Amino acid sequence: MYIFKNKGITIIEILIVIAIIGIISAIIFVNLSDFRNEQSLKNTSIDIVSVLNKARQKTLSSVNSMNYSVHFETGSATLFTGTIYNSLDSSNEVISFDPSVNIPVSGGLNIGGGSDVTFERLTGDTIGGTIIISLVSDSTQQKTVTINKTGVISSN
Repeated sequence: MYIFKNKGITIIEILIVIAIIGIISAIIFVNLSDFRNEQSLKNTSIDIVSVLNKARQKTLSSVNSMNYSVHFETGSATLFTGTIYNSLDSSNEVISFDPSVNIPVSGGLNIGGGSDVTFERLTGDTIGGTIIISLVSDSTQQKTVTINKTGVISSN
């Protein structure tokens, strides 16, 4: 009768299992990171459309008999009352973008040469233009928010 006394696993088998787990983890991590970045870009474009629509609706509704505008910076958008942006106004509503997304300094804002979108009372008209948002890690991944002269806002 022959009895095996060597039972268990070898160090080679353990290393192979660890390597396989590492490869699978790396693949999953990369895919989840890409998905998270795409969602951040999508959610930021939705936030921008939302704040622009809110400013337009408040203007059309003549809330406090005022115009409402949105001021854009690289990492945020601010809904403010009136036509001149004052960063110290306590009634400002600031929407900060996800840190992985920004408005490019060069070519990101194409709204009449400025950084504000102001809606006209009673008509909701504005100067129109586009706002481009992109990933910080990959500027080729972009979304464009378009504002037409009648104040209608859309995103691709």
